[in-house]
Amino acid sequence: MIAMQPFRRVGQDTALLTDDELIYIETRTVETVRPMLVGRRLFPVFTVPAGCITVRGYRRTDMSQARISLYGQGKNKDRSIKTPFDVTVPVIHKEFTLNWRDLLATRNQSIPLDTQEIENAARQVAEEEDKLLLSGEYTGFRALGIEGLATATNRNTEASAGAWPANALADCSDAIAELEADGHQGPYALILRSDWAAKLRQLVSNTATMYQAVINPLFQAGVYVSDNLYTSAGGTDSALVVEPSQENFEMVVGTDLSVFTKQDEDMNLQGKVFEIISPRVKRPASICEITGLT
Repeated sequence: MIAMQPFRRVGQDTALLTDDELIYIETRTVETVRPMLVGRRLFPVFTVPAGCITVRGYRRTDMSQARISLYGQGKNKDRSIKTPFDVTVPVIHKEFTLNWRDLLATRNQSIPLDTQEIENAARQVAEEEDKLLLSGEYTGFRALGIEGLATATNRNTEASAGAWPANALADCSDAIAELEADGHQGPYALILRSDWAAKLRQLVSNTATMYQAVINPLFQAGVYVSDNLYTSAGGTDSALVVEPSQENFEMVVGTDLSVFTKQDEDMNLQGKVFEIISPRVKRPASICEITGLT
């Protein structure tokens, strides 16, 4: 289950909505977006104040090797090199309107508030969140230059052998070998789009076993499906093998999914579903992109 902070009232004018209505909106919205949020299952959370527009991170280079000697004499001291980089933390938002008469009608008739507009706005926010975390800015998706998993500079890449699903196990194994060579020992997760996941649900020839069952043991951190995964050029022919860890990458959260409302001159409630989040990739070598899937 994905934990989310409860919705907050922003300003006294949101008292137009009762506590029960706010709770109902929160429940309906979280239930709507929870199945969509793949990135949140992979990214540990790092919380910052909502006013932080940029957050500093550090990419680390390991120390030199330890020394083996008979008496432990001699100096073998150095420091890991930390290269600073700054991450922009944007606001993801979508606006909606609640008609004042519809709001009164629900109260007078004691029926649940119609939250379709809010749920739709929340879905749009959730989709952009996953694009930002999994893909980052790519051709056709402007995101303030923010890098996600699939666009992280210095990530590992592994060319696919093609002909999925027959070569899926070999491709995934080779990607894991890339991560192992850089000192990442797992557990690993696989992220792929729905059309490639569908191929893994095919049966291995002359068996009753799906290819997915064959590769699942490689990914103790899970197999995740999201059509918000794109290559840096906007393509859809890649998958990712990653080692999820706070040391490797995390989601910077200034404000979790929230709702702001304000009454306009027509007495309607103008609302905004918003959040302040950004991916921060600290060790791009913990990511391996399998490219050129066919």
